[in-house]
Amino acid sequence: MNLTENRSVFRKKQAKFYHGLISLTSTAVLIFVGVVLCGAEPQIPLIFSCTIAALVALWLGHSWEEILEGMLSGIEQSLEAVLILLLIGVLVGTWIASGTVPALIYYGLKIITPKFFLITAALTCGIVSFAIGAWGTVGTVGLAFMSIGIALGVPAPLVAGSIISGSYLGEIISPLSDATNLTAAVVDCRIFDLMKRAMPIALAGFAVVELLYFIVGLRYGGGDASGVAENIAPLLDGLDASFRISPVSLIPIAVMVVCIAIKFPAIPAVMAGILSGLLVAVTAQGMPFGDIFTIGFSGYVGQTGVELLDTLLTAGGIESMMHANSIVIIAMAFGGLMQKTGQIEALIAPLVSRVRSRGGLTALTAVSCICMNVILPDQYLAISVPGQMYAEEYDRRGMSRIDLSRALLCGGAITSPLVPWNTCGIYCSGILGIDTMHYLPYAFLGIVLPLLLIALSLGSSLTRKKA
Repeated sequence: MNLTENRSVFRKKQAKFYHGLISLTSTAVLIFVGVVLCGAEPQIPLIFSCTIAALVALWLGHSWEEILEGMLSGIEQSLEAVLILLLIGVLVGTWIASGTVPALIYYGLKIITPKFFLITAALTCGIVSFAIGAWGTVGTVGLAFMSIGIALGVPAPLVAGSIISGSYLGEIISPLSDATNLTAAVVDCRIFDLMKRAMPIALAGFAVVELLYFIVGLRYGGGDASGVAENIAPLLDGLDASFRISPVSLIPIAVMVVCIAIKFPAIPAVMAGILSGLLVAVTAQGMPFGDIFTIGFSGYVGQTGVELLDTLLTAGGIESMMHANSIVIIAMAFGGLMQKTGQIEALIAPLVSRVRSRGGLTALTAVSCICMNVILPDQYLAISVPGQMYAEEYDRRGMSRIDLSRALLCGGAITSPLVPWNTCGIYCSGILGIDTMHYLPYAFLGIVLPLLLIALSLGSSLTRKKA
């Protein structure tokens, strides 16, 4: 007797809270053991998590066809994000070849002063993360700022905190970020609509963060300017020698800004960025046209002769996005399975039943994302699982999924580097050489932004209640 025939034997049961809890707890344990204890990538633990969730679904009486339908439905939601991420890989490689990313780094390093080191570090990392993402920024420009900050006598945890705050700003405001694109796929909305909703609170939070770094930085403003010059001179010389740095290199960014302003769909906007970058690379940088095809697939390889710069500029390409895309596909399959078999609804029912207001639901979403970063220690899961958990509840209450996306980003994307066993926390502490718990108090954006969102959400609910 096959699985299809078995559905007539077993009566389908309604999923209860403990059914969903079994699947979620198993996932948490598998990922923690695999990723944190064994140092593995999360894909294989996620596949086993899908297996356990499928077994729970079979126990409830669902057929294999229903389980497969759920997984395929989840994957289908992510396909646009997967395509965008592949194109972003091409974009990053092209923007390095065009001198766009090098120009951002060059001009950012030029404005450093000891007195305003912390705010400059955060701002520069924020600008660079718009183009190459949080991890790329932390591992490259972030390392440069670590050495400069230490040379100026700024405490290393404080420097690391400013770097992480700036780097993760791009996870909310950049159309090139994997976090924003994944979120758009999970909630089924346009990437630029998401950014329009999230940007005001992100920039407001970042303004508060910059003020805090300014106040704290006054204490360490007596550093020697020669220390700055000594540290950044090799970087500036390497960029000057390898690229023609000029405002022309910033044309691809201007093209993207225009696309965002006129509300171009994400894929045509990214293609416009790629084509403008290609044009600048060939005309302004003198790159052979044929090399663009190799760079688009395999990424750009830095050859400046400066080790840090070569690490920074070796990035991009379709190949570089395969790791992220594989996690997205499997995570969305898991979420779709859980959704189809009623396990997600069973999990959130006890939670949402106690939340009456819209603002309360937004706050609950953000808190859930933070908790997922702790128990499912990966940023992608902290976005995708709560996103699929709460999407239908937002629909039932007549709330916009754009509001859901903002809560996912402010809760899930921003707080991931603050958890020592989260993949983002492990990466940031490993690259910067500072323990997560040491830089956590100074990574102001990851603290300020979730608190700001929760405060505004609950405040709006109280205002409506009084009215």
